[in-house]
Amino acid sequence: MHEIEVKLRVPDAEEARRRLRAAGATLVHPRVFEDNRLYDDAQGTFVAREWVLRLRSCGGRHTVTFKRPVGDAPGVDRYKIRVEHETTVGDPDAFDRLLRELGFRPGWRYQKHRETYHLGDVEALLDETPIGVFVELEGAAEAIDRAATLLGFSPRDYITKTYRALAEDLAGGGDPGDLVIPDDAR
Repeated sequence: MHEIEVKLRVPDAEEARRRLRAAGATLVHPRVFEDNRLYDDAQGTFVAREWVLRLRSCGGRHTVTFKRPVGDAPGVDRYKIRVEHETTVGDPDAFDRLLRELGFRPGWRYQKHRETYHLGDVEALLDETPIGVFVELEGAAEAIDRAATLLGFSPRDYITKTYRALAEDLAGGGDPGDLVIPDDAR
C-alpha cells in the first residue's frame, strides 16, 4: 500500500479545528494520546535508507508499521509518498522484546495528541506535538490538493518532512532527543 501525505503547520489546535469545521470536515476520532517508538539495527540501516519501523500505542490499540520511500514515483517532489505495511499487535511489551531479540533497538520516541477527521476523500489528522501543531492530509494526491485548498493552504505550504526531520531542523541539525509530552500534559 502507498501512503501519500503532506503536513500543514497551523498556529494552534483551535485554529486547526476552526479551519476543519469551516471546510466541512467530520470528526471521526476525538483527541487521543499517541506514543511512537522507532526502531533500528545497530548499523543504523533504517535511518540511512529512510525506512521506518514503528511501534505505536494509541487508545489501547497497538500497531506495528514499516514504511519506506517509493523512489522516483510521480509526485514525490510535492507529497511524501511511502510504501506502508501495518498490522496490530496485542502486547506491545512482548513485541518490543521480540524486536530487541532480533537485534533492533528503540532509536527515537515521539508523542503527540491526535484527532482524526474526514474531509472529502482525505483523512485529516490534527497533531499536537511538542514542536507545534500540524494537520496531516492523507489520501490521493488530487484529494489532498482539494482538501488543502478548502483549509486555506496551497502546495507551497506543504511539508513532507517527518516529525524527526522537523525536530532535527529545530535542533540546528543535531540530535533533537526524544519528542515527548510531559506526563502532566497527557
